[in-house]
Amino acid sequence: MSFFVWCKNEECRIPGFRCLLCREDCYSLRYGSGQADGSLEILVKSGKLRERFVMKRKGNNVASIGAVAGEADVGREFESREEDAVQEQQGIFLMEDGKLKPFNRDDYTTSILYEVVEAYTVECRLVRPEDPGTVVYEGRKPSRKTVPICIRKNGECEMLSSWEDLETRPELLSDACEVVGATPLKQAFVLRRK
Repeated sequence: MSFFVWCKNEECRIPGFRCLLCREDCYSLRYGSGQADGSLEILVKSGKLRERFVMKRKGNNVASIGAVAGEADVGREFESREEDAVQEQQGIFLMEDGKLKPFNRDDYTTSILYEVVEAYTVECRLVRPEDPGTVVYEGRKPSRKTVPICIRKNGECEMLSSWEDLETRPELLSDACEVVGATPLKQAFVLRRK
């Protein structure tokens, strides 16, 4: 027998499992902190529900990467912020210590640079166990010429070898806030005769 609770959003009585699926903390006083999340984990572990990850394509991909990748110092001057914004708009980043950092075109590096071509937000949906648990793309699928880089919620990045690798291991998306498709680049200098 299912129990019913009053939903503040829908303003009616709904079954208790729908309240768990909503994931909003409407009744924080009634439930202890994290108790509703624990019930949701129990449902997933028991096999009654299954997680499916949906990747939604973003329109303005480079600006969002700069917000996640670059740490902004409060004490910096206005000109340096404008300079960083121009560099982020170029979309070229350097993978350093597991994090994406904006790369200045005036600098020189021997390591591989990454130009961000596309970006996806990651959303977790709960589905029935008989539904496939594969990754679903909303919008255009990513280009196979790009390399996926998973940006986690703590700011760390994990680069995968191909999109097929990401599709075979969707559990990598459980802690990701977004996934970017980047093209590997090498810095080269061209000498021209005057």
